[in-house]
Amino acid sequence: MVLMMSEVTIRNKELLKTLDSFVEDFFSRDYSSTDYQVYSSERDKTNGEYFCSKDYLTECLSRDTLVGVPDRHFAQPISKMVRANPDVWSEYMKRVKYDFAAEIGAHTSALLSYYPPGGFVGWHTNYDASAYQVLFTWSKSGNGYFKYRDNDTGEIVTLQDVPGWQCRHFYFAPEDEPKDICWHSAYAGEDRITLAYKFCGYGKGDVRDQQARDLRDLLIEDIESE
Repeated sequence: MVLMMSEVTIRNKELLKTLDSFVEDFFSRDYSSTDYQVYSSERDKTNGEYFCSKDYLTECLSRDTLVGVPDRHFAQPISKMVRANPDVWSEYMKRVKYDFAAEIGAHTSALLSYYPPGGFVGWHTNYDASAYQVLFTWSKSGNGYFKYRDNDTGEIVTLQDVPGWQCRHFYFAPEDEPKDICWHSAYAGEDRITLAYKFCGYGKGDVRDQQARDLRDLLIEDIESE
């Protein structure tokens, strides 16, 4: 069994300056249009905390198939914002989703999304997009949280957001590694931005899997270095 999740302390001041510039740039643009929103249903938009609850996780676990992509959600992914208003958002997506991924040595960007107050992603596993991921999350006052299911105990672990940026790394396992499947969800009580970058694994027996972990570890070392 591999380590599912670990906190990463952001000490790199240059990196933090870059991340802060992403926030400043984002909120300087037209970001609040309902045309940018993506949600599973109109009714779901006001029930985010239920879809991050133990009851909903229990329902998901009772299904015959895993939930890879979240089937309950309310967010503003940058891809939708670009489609709705390319003149405003195309350059921003290129800078944060693609250029920054290359700068930090990631294979690709897994997520660039804004969550308005009440935004969320319900319980899911990402089993169909297996990778080592480094996630950066920002909120102004820390009014939000990330949850995951501890596979050893079955308990739900709630990680409260903090003001400003925070970082974690995860392993999202494929379906054929059931002991390492990472059930998780997240809720935003206020404006929340999440950036996720992938270091692709290819299975435990493949030499490229170790290479992906090595690249991830180099990034973590850089993040935690002053």
